[in-house]
Amino acid sequence: MLSKPKNPPSFAEASIVSAEKRWKEHWLHRVQKIINWKSFARELEKLYNPNEGRPAWDPVLLFRCLLLAEWNGLSDRALEEALEFRIDFKKFAGLEVDAAVPDATTFVVFRDRIQPIRKRLFERLDRQLRGAGFQVHSAIAVDATLVEAHSKPTKNDDDEEGGSSGGDPDASWRGFPVKKRVDGEGNEVISRRMALYGYKVNLAASVGTGFISGVSVCRASEHETHHLKEFVRPGTRRVYADKGYVGNRQYLRDEAIMDGIMAKATRGHSLTQQEQEYNARIVKRRRIVEGVFGS
Repeated sequence: MLSKPKNPPSFAEASIVSAEKRWKEHWLHRVQKIINWKSFARELEKLYNPNEGRPAWDPVLLFRCLLLAEWNGLSDRALEEALEFRIDFKKFAGLEVDAAVPDATTFVVFRDRIQPIRKRLFERLDRQLRGAGFQVHSAIAVDATLVEAHSKPTKNDDDEEGGSSGGDPDASWRGFPVKKRVDGEGNEVISRRMALYGYKVNLAASVGTGFISGVSVCRASEHETHHLKEFVRPGTRRVYADKGYVGNRQYLRDEAIMDGIMAKATRGHSLTQQEQEYNARIVKRRRIVEGVFGS
């Protein structure tokens, strides 16, 4: 009797087996297990008429997909792509590894459908997460990033002549204040920076999990320090941020919130060794929000 050698598992099979083992330790697996999805299903199903239209995607599955987009800062198109390639996303949503995924248009339609109850759904989710020990708002990292617009305004005649910008016709729209400096011969000159016309996205992420707990958009010319208060919720105990937010120190003290804002050097006063070590510790906590922007 001849024995046939066993074929080794393919790369795809080995990858799936490995992914299954790691999935059990994944934080999304924990969230999937602790949330009572039946409570969401009952409310979401009320938005559909069972006797009209084509068979729809499972609304709980679509809601989980929107959560992935919220927590990872993804557009609808980027969410569709991530679901195609990321096994952890498919597992959390409830899709088989080789199953088709909803397209971006489906997410747009579903988001519009749940709009009347969206706030209530997310409040329920937040309560369940906090009840299970996920402290979404207890420690947050805050940061901002610039987003360039696809177009910029045309300059009028006053702008071409310098206008009120003191010799810098771009200063009124590019989002940065005009900086003046003195050259080697004592002449005052305009110090230009790269022009940018667009917006500033302010974001807060939960330290430890990366949950996006708040997002706001403002003009690129607005300073991010004015937007920190938007992200402080009941239960917030610590706030980590870079030195651009130093103007909020008194506010955090008044609210009895731990100040995790990095130390800032001032003119004539460089950072001490202690302050440099403090900043190094803060960076390890606040860099999670930069990872969200990177995603």
